[in-house]
Amino acid sequence: MTVSVVPVPQADKPLLWRALQDYCAEMMQWGTHKPESDGSFAYPWFDNYWTDDDRWPFWALVDGTPAGFALVRREPPMEMAEFYTFPPFRRGGVGLDFARQILKRFPGPWVLSEYRSSGGAIAFWHKVIADYPYTERVYVGGQGVERLEQRFVVPDA
Repeated sequence: MTVSVVPVPQADKPLLWRALQDYCAEMMQWGTHKPESDGSFAYPWFDNYWTDDDRWPFWALVDGTPAGFALVRREPPMEMAEFYTFPPFRRGGVGLDFARQILKRFPGPWVLSEYRSSGGAIAFWHKVIADYPYTERVYVGGQGVERLEQRFVVPDA
């Protein structure tokens, strides 16, 4: 299964918005995403991924079909703002390949973070960055939820 990483075109914004809503619904289990009165989830920076020079939206494509998305931003350092592999594509290496391709696309310093109670996400990202020396720390995020952060550098190819 070949994973391609492509920028999300403007025409796919509605599709990405729906995928982001699914992602936010899944994140509710960690008590961080709350739906609006209409059931949708706010994401104030969404449109900025097509207008700002320091934000990029990407699809993971498998055989031309979206299999996940990544929202990347440069603070600095580079940060994986959101990362989601669609459920039918999980546990087969798609997310791992997708994440590693994104990191290699942006050499230099990076920061990742996961909810401390999300053992699956922590294990996934540890596997993604296994080839990079990294530092790690626990902190309390903006919503009062403990997070685990990794900092590392992706070398130039």
